[in-house]
Amino acid sequence: MSEFLVTQSEKFLKQIQKKPVIAESIEDFEGFFENYSYLKSNLKKLQITRNKMEIRGFTSPYSALKRYGKGNSSNNGDIIPDDVYDQSRHAQYFHTKASNKKNILDQVKSAIASHKIAIGHLEEYAQITCKKCGQKYKKNTIEDILKYDEDELEVINHECSNCGSSEFELSHNPNGIYRLELIKYLPLGGEYLLKRSQLTNYSLEAYRKIIKIMRQEKRGRVKSVTVIAKIKDEKTGKWQSKKVNIDYADESNYELELRKRYGPNVRIELLQFHHKKPSLINDKYVQNALAIAYLQYSENIVNKEINNIIPRSISNMQRIHTYNQLTEEARKDAGRLAREAEERIELEEELQYVKLKKVNLMNKDHVLDRNLQEDLKKQAEIKKHYYIETPNILILWDIFKYYLSTSETRRNNYAGPFPNLRATLDSNQLKVFDNVFAKDVVDLLKDNDENIDVINNMKETMQYKRELENKSKNLHLKAPQQVYGAIALNNKTNMSLNHAAELLYVDPEEAAKEKASLQKIEKPSTNKAKKFLEIINK
Repeated sequence: MSEFLVTQSEKFLKQIQKKPVIAESIEDFEGFFENYSYLKSNLKKLQITRNKMEIRGFTSPYSALKRYGKGNSSNNGDIIPDDVYDQSRHAQYFHTKASNKKNILDQVKSAIASHKIAIGHLEEYAQITCKKCGQKYKKNTIEDILKYDEDELEVINHECSNCGSSEFELSHNPNGIYRLELIKYLPLGGEYLLKRSQLTNYSLEAYRKIIKIMRQEKRGRVKSVTVIAKIKDEKTGKWQSKKVNIDYADESNYELELRKRYGPNVRIELLQFHHKKPSLINDKYVQNALAIAYLQYSENIVNKEINNIIPRSISNMQRIHTYNQLTEEARKDAGRLAREAEERIELEEELQYVKLKKVNLMNKDHVLDRNLQEDLKKQAEIKKHYYIETPNILILWDIFKYYLSTSETRRNNYAGPFPNLRATLDSNQLKVFDNVFAKDVVDLLKDNDENIDVINNMKETMQYKRELENKSKNLHLKAPQQVYGAIALNNKTNMSLNHAAELLYVDPEEAAKEKASLQKIEKPSTNKAKKFLEIINK
């Protein structure tokens, strides 16, 4: 049964891989419904598959190999043959099966994470209205219009939950945090390892940097305590060492807790505190999928412009073109003439020397022209800068906007395009927003129609936004969260309120009105207002 599950899962994942989701081509409701229902159906099937795998022990497949380990032949004579060769062959067979189980579960979990991200982007993008009754659906309420088959797996139709109509109109959500172009780069078929292996050296470095951001951990919080204690046996009178795990939330007086369990004769010898450190995005599969998608998305942006950017900082671009052309010719000629790998490498080096020396780009000591070396070094630095910083800035910008545009309650209940994102960040996690965006990269993104800017004090802005959110909650203010985000940007940076509102797609007049209201609340002018504020803040 397990082998059948592996085979079926592989087949399903390959089907997904063969059908990319090109979400940026969505123009109407039918196009949206086709993509959205496809992803939702896939997600349900993948989650059921994952559950079946976990029930069948795919999470720890190697545990079964212990029975075939060395030294167990006497205890398991009916299972392990006496012949050493057969024993090794059996162990290898079961190890291969265990590896297959682990790998396929890994792929399924990756596919689930990617589908959640894709669905989050679509839900952030869409605003659906029933043509008959005017009922609106957006974000996590969009699923309410889907009608599934009897098995609750395949989406077969769509219907208004209010009036039963199947006529809908699609419009985009102006305040949504989404990138439909990103969806096609997600490893929806669980092929994240394949995609990661195809990354360039620059992209691989950027990948590590993005993963580091998403793994930014919260300050350690004590989860449990291991107590090593001496306990006196009442029958024998002997003292015995015992190791006990105590939940930190249950009891802070560990000696009292131990005495409740084992009697009065207890002496604590050692306490070991175990800390829980949740990440910014607390799921490695989501981290991998987001990193890969943002990398490939930003790579396309850089690829379009990098050839225009490099010549601005290079003294002689023609010299680099000549160098590239000649080295490529040497590589091809060596590949055609040489028979073995070592011979090809030696021949390629010799051909490079001959060709480059002929045009005075290399001297007789096999040393490149100094100016060419400097230009090549500068070119490499420029490429590294743009290919690494662009995806890093994009994902930080999106997460930053998401925090400014949403409430803690919403982030707790609905993650949107960032599944498993922490609803609140502590001071340690906020450190990822200490860095200021590189202006040249921001300019590149602006040239590609990205609504972005260099933001100073991002960390302070997020902290102030949280304060505003808490105040609005206490005072029962009803302004959208994006408005408070714009006010926080204006307050903690040198940015005008109009520009801050523009970045978060907020009406500037609404932002100005809400800011004036908050100023009155923060600085009350009358005694009655001051007393009211004191009561509220208690």
